[in-house]
Amino acid sequence: MIRRPARAVRVTVTALACTVGLLAISGCTTTADGASSTASAAAAAAAADQATTPVTRGDLVDGKRVPGTLGHGTPVPLTSAGSGTVTWLPGYGDTIGRDGTLYSVDEVPVRSMHGTVPLWRTLEQGLRGADVDQLKDNLRALGYDVADDDRFDAATQRAVLRWQKDRSLPRTGTLGASEIAFVPGDIRVDAAKGRVGDAAGEAVYGYTSTTLLASASVAPRDLVRFPAGGAVQVELPDGTQVPGTVQSVGAPSGDDESDDGDEVLVQVRLDAAPPEGVSTSSTVTLVVAGERREGVLSVPVTALVADADGYAVEVVRSDGTSEEVPVSTGFFAEGRVEVSGDGIAEGTEVVVPS
Repeated sequence: MIRRPARAVRVTVTALACTVGLLAISGCTTTADGASSTASAAAAAAAADQATTPVTRGDLVDGKRVPGTLGHGTPVPLTSAGSGTVTWLPGYGDTIGRDGTLYSVDEVPVRSMHGTVPLWRTLEQGLRGADVDQLKDNLRALGYDVADDDRFDAATQRAVLRWQKDRSLPRTGTLGASEIAFVPGDIRVDAAKGRVGDAAGEAVYGYTSTTLLASASVAPRDLVRFPAGGAVQVELPDGTQVPGTVQSVGAPSGDDESDDGDEVLVQVRLDAAPPEGVSTSSTVTLVVAGERREGVLSVPVTALVADADGYAVEVVRSDGTSEEVPVSTGFFAEGRVEVSGDGIAEGTEVVVPS
């Protein structure tokens, strides 16, 4: 759209008024191009009514802001193992660390061990593998003297016997699903899926990480801004920003019908505690920086006027009149655009739509 200078229109209207005698203005004379001597005053008055903003010099950053929600992530179901009756469960919001009780079956506690490999067999002397390795990692973390390898040897058996004795458990020297379960780390109890009195072998509750996470759906075109392990600022409802790290980039959600494809769930771990009073389920904003241009002149994008040769801005002069001045555009970011051109300097007032 081409915006015509308002000043020219005002001059034409004033000249016509003088010609037909509609305005009884003392000294109303017509110039060679038909403009009234009062045109400048009328143009200045009209220009003064327009909203303006100064050309500013500073940094532009092509950042991205994505709305999200604060929480603990998607709950993972925990299934009680074996047969018998569930006799104890933790409460909603409880946190369970290494060696803590996950649940009890027939009044026997099943304790938490950290690891990503599920307990798929009874661990006993003579075995080796990733599950044995992570068991020994846990035993060392609890103060028992075992080697850092994947062999269930005699020293491992002695450590297991001591662990069982210290917890008043039957001393078998083996560990199975009736005594331990592997979970990724410290966990937080979320939604209940079962209850005390249910038969074992079913899901008892969902669990999440104890760390606060900001979750957001991100368009595929913007995923390059959220690499795993990348830095993100999490902006809280009060405007406070907390540093965070991209923890996971999930599969497409399937909820977005745009041409850009399905949005992807991105989860960001908060690397610092938020201020007191900030609750889970709060709406937050993920803020990531992009390309930066330093020390450039810029105006709001809405100040640009399209013309036959490209772009211009309507500059307001010191006497209140305005005229369109051609500009070259550069970097676009944060709703602003880098501009340059004759007569464009820091502090120059330009018209923006009201």
